[in-house]
Amino acid sequence: MTADKSAVVGGFVLGALALVVGAILFFGGTRFFERSLDAVVLLERSVAGLDVGAPVTFRGVRVGAVRDIAVHVSPEGWGRIYVYVELLPSKVILELGGPPPKTGAIEGLVANGLRAQLNLQSFVTGQLRVDLDFRPDTPARLVPVDTAGVPQIPVIPSNLERLQNTITELPLQDVAQSMLRTMTTGEHLMSHLDSKIDPLVEKLDRGLGAAIVTMETVTQAAAGLQADGSRTLRTLDQLLEHAQHQVDSRGTDLAKTLAAATRAAGDVAAFAESANSLVDQRSRFRGDLEAAAHDLASTASSLHGFAQEVERNPSTLLRGTGE
Repeated sequence: MTADKSAVVGGFVLGALALVVGAILFFGGTRFFERSLDAVVLLERSVAGLDVGAPVTFRGVRVGAVRDIAVHVSPEGWGRIYVYVELLPSKVILELGGPPPKTGAIEGLVANGLRAQLNLQSFVTGQLRVDLDFRPDTPARLVPVDTAGVPQIPVIPSNLERLQNTITELPLQDVAQSMLRTMTTGEHLMSHLDSKIDPLVEKLDRGLGAAIVTMETVTQAAAGLQADGSRTLRTLDQLLEHAQHQVDSRGTDLAKTLAAATRAAGDVAAFAESANSLVDQRSRFRGDLEAAAHDLASTASSLHGFAQEVERNPSTLLRGTGE
């Protein structure tokens, strides 16, 4: 019985070990047996938001993680933060066809421009990550300290850090005073505009009221003109219709009248022609008329002389003239 119990306990222990090894291989893959590349990043700024296990990325690709964070201080009053990172050789492969060498790999990458930056991993949580990239245009500023043989990756300021430095260097007091003066000027301007706008709005309201009244009057006048025009058009239509009826009914009489007028015009023309022939200088009738007129003139002259004689001597009527 004792031997059976020992065998059972031994079986459980071996099974548990097998499960642990399987879990390590399943969740960690071969990384458990993989030798990583260690490096250190020296910082003199706050690393609030950077924790152990934070990702180390190269242009967005995770190539390692933060292994440890330590603070080194001195009695002189300076302090540095040592951020130890580990890079997986399976994630960093040289173009030569194999993983980088175990010694001098980080130094060679640094010589070719490898730099480190602290950037935000999440704007919501404020967590940071370590970004690696090649920036050969920046100087490799290595801190001359003992890192216990761990290669150092130079740090360059991130965009967030440059923004913070720019904000820190801004003359905030002068900016605040300028903003205060601007706000005061804006308040005076708004007060002045309010004092000018209120009468303008009142005049505008009155103008709109007058315009509305004018529009109503024009609308009413237009309606009256429309009614009068309609009546006038109806009257004119009736008049034209009546005239059409009169023309239709008087058409025969009008034709007769026109014919009579045509004949009368012919008679007048004939009479005018006859009159022209009578008064012609070569006409005999005109000669007779001129002779008769001459005789009448002579007779009238004789009668005039006789009248004058009787007027001077009325007895002439009784005695007669001696001549």
